[in-house]
Amino acid sequence: MSVPHVALSNDAYCQSNRRKVRKGTHSCWECKRRKMKCRFDPRIVSASCNGCRRRGSRCISQEFPEDLAYVVKGIGSVSGDGTPFDGRTRAMTPSERANHSILTPVPTNTELSQHHKYEKLSRFLHKLLPSREDTERIYNASHHSSILSHELLTTPYTTLYQNGLQTPKSLLTTPEPNVHPVLIARYMLQLAIFLQHLPPNIHKEIKNLSESPRVIMERLADVAIYHVTTNEELIGSIESLECIMLESLYQVNIGNLRRSWVAGRRAMSVAQLMGLHRSDNRTLYKALDPKTEYNPQLMWFRIILLDRHLCLLLGLPQNCTDHGMASEARLANDCPMGRLERLHCVAMSQILERNASELNYRDLAATRAIDLELQKAASSLPSKWWLAPKFDIASTDLQAVFWDTRRLVVQICHYNLLNQLHLPYMLRPSSAESKSVYSRITCVNASREVLSRYISLRSFNRIAYSCRTVDFLALMAAMALLLAHMDSRRDGAGNLLANQYLGDRGMIEQVQENMNDINRLNSDELSAQSAGLLKALLAIDMEKENGRVSVGQAGSEGVMQQDEAGLKGVVRVHIPYFGIIRIAHEVPTKRQAATTGTLHQDTLLQADRFSLTHPSRSVPRSSTLSPSTSNPLTTPSFQVSDTAAFHEVTTPFAHQQQQQQQHCQSTFSHPGLSLTRSPVTQDEYSELAAGGEDWAFQGVDMAFFESIMKNVEEE
Repeated sequence: MSVPHVALSNDAYCQSNRRKVRKGTHSCWECKRRKMKCRFDPRIVSASCNGCRRRGSRCISQEFPEDLAYVVKGIGSVSGDGTPFDGRTRAMTPSERANHSILTPVPTNTELSQHHKYEKLSRFLHKLLPSREDTERIYNASHHSSILSHELLTTPYTTLYQNGLQTPKSLLTTPEPNVHPVLIARYMLQLAIFLQHLPPNIHKEIKNLSESPRVIMERLADVAIYHVTTNEELIGSIESLECIMLESLYQVNIGNLRRSWVAGRRAMSVAQLMGLHRSDNRTLYKALDPKTEYNPQLMWFRIILLDRHLCLLLGLPQNCTDHGMASEARLANDCPMGRLERLHCVAMSQILERNASELNYRDLAATRAIDLELQKAASSLPSKWWLAPKFDIASTDLQAVFWDTRRLVVQICHYNLLNQLHLPYMLRPSSAESKSVYSRITCVNASREVLSRYISLRSFNRIAYSCRTVDFLALMAAMALLLAHMDSRRDGAGNLLANQYLGDRGMIEQVQENMNDINRLNSDELSAQSAGLLKALLAIDMEKENGRVSVGQAGSEGVMQQDEAGLKGVVRVHIPYFGIIRIAHEVPTKRQAATTGTLHQDTLLQADRFSLTHPSRSVPRSSTLSPSTSNPLTTPSFQVSDTAAFHEVTTPFAHQQQQQQQHCQSTFSHPGLSLTRSPVTQDEYSELAAGGEDWAFQGVDMAFFESIMKNVEEE
């Protein structure tokens, strides 16, 4: 390991060792010998320069003899002006680091050496923990409503069934200030995730806190992520891997799916360096806390499971095709629900592999094979296991509530996999009708199962950050169910879904109301925008409208004006990095009616050919929305209009772009369902990892429409 910059702690001793150097010189001996500039990364609180950290060489300032074998005790916890370095202040300059470092002889014991190196960082992190009084107040207000769930990342179900999950009382035992910084960061992230699961009413009930629970949550997570989980010098222990997994879990709970995906990929890389992916159990890691028991193979499984789940949601490729988690030995040693999750993990990999190829009719065989595997996986559990749990608000058995919630979430994930599997084939044109009926019916039934369970969960659990991915899955299920009903109208009297339309519509309206309630209680951007989108889609009342529901590519302004003739009822959705989706009813003209006869009785959902461009590729100017629309991260707008009335629903996407949003709405008010590209420039790619408050859907809507229209486009 590199030896950082060193400085003085004992003037009497060190003055004899300090060399006189030219004023302003801060370079180290190694950089001088290589005739390179000695640069320090201001984002990293480290006394080693960039070159020495990269090379793994000793970084010794020219102020000291080159052969000085000393290491710094820790990382400065204050900046040059004495301000605590909490991730929001600047990093120290090399000279400031030197003035605040401690010169200590290298101990013969390596672990003791590491302890001294990170002692200052540990004390700095410990000072940022909430006070004992604040922690006790939070616990006293919440211990009857929550238990800790982070144990799922490291402990098998069978062990948790036997021992039970920890209660928040364990968080009252804070780590000592002299322990390794990774252990303090782990506590910070565990406490932050616990605060995510506090009911909204508790936030208001807790009095006399120095900070609000949400401020404490965000501060703890930001500091732990900035100083520990993203610090490559601190990886190597099994606890450091757990910290990165906790970071990924924290991000997905808060709605930052893309940041969670990035953190998960970092965890995957570290786990592979440790050898957790190997089947021969040859792992290379150490444990900082000998009291903690870990299951490395389970941790690897949890990393892969979340990664594939996020890849399906975001339309991203998988990074690891390992199917070892579903080997006969692993399945035999797990409980029924654990076995189902392992089989789900393999099915996710197969679906992602299929999606990575160009879909065609030959993929129907692969799709059918995956479908049969999911049927087999479902049949491995008793029939009553698949009944939706009934939640009792007055229940005091928190362990039972947790396991019922876990069972419901796994059920939702199962039905979502069926949706993901069949979405590309749900809206096949009439030429492929006989082959698409099964996919359409499967998507409809799976969507109903997802929505009914979402209503059950959100009627009981009103915490926005709890079971966050379920909100995304419910939105996708609602959109799939509505589009399936639109498509089925083309069957006329033979419409298999006609009798279920009103019931399905009522269920989607209930989902919309629940999303509004979650937003009202939590000020949650995802719930607000999801409710707005569903309200816009529900405005297309198929019982009152006749004609086709069309999907087409938005062309030039003149072409759009011609296309507007004969269209009524419009929903327009702007999807960043994807384009404009426009849904409307097309009223047949007299000439069309005379030609087609009964066309007005049918509803047809068809897709005109269009070109999809990945965000990382260049986008042609001819496909832009408007010359003045330069930012793909503009506010998505949902508009509904017909011949009698006009209704507009707008939800904020980037608060600082209101004027640009209004211009975009006024420019594109044409009806119909269409797709066009938003202009994307290289300077705007940095926003691909924008948080949930700025990018509510995180690209889930983009992946959904790309999946549902890809196969139709090729027809």
